[in-house]
Amino acid sequence: MNYPVWYLPDIGGGTLIALISIVHVFIAHFAVGGGLYLVVAERKGLREENPAILDFTKKHAKFFLLMTMVMGGITGVGIWFIISLVNPAATSILIHTFVFGWATEWVF
Repeated sequence: MNYPVWYLPDIGGGTLIALISIVHVFIAHFAVGGGLYLVVAERKGLREENPAILDFTKKHAKFFLLMTMVMGGITGVGIWFIISLVNPAATSILIHTFVFGWATEWVF
């Protein structure tokens, strides 16, 4: 088998991995900050007994969960997919190196 599997002469595989990774990290930062924002906004709405704030928070929470869970998952899988196409040996090394770290992350 000839490596890399998917040769990108114009932008290069590393650039494509970087672009998808940047989107993924942006969504991850949005998830952390947005989660904190939702808690603060809901507490403010409950404290002030303001139904407009609570309604906005409820609508924003649906968008927030859809955005972070779906797009974060898609870009996360996309990173692995592109890495496996551009450099399959790197995917094997990553899995063998970090398998116990990922197992610990998922268990705890």
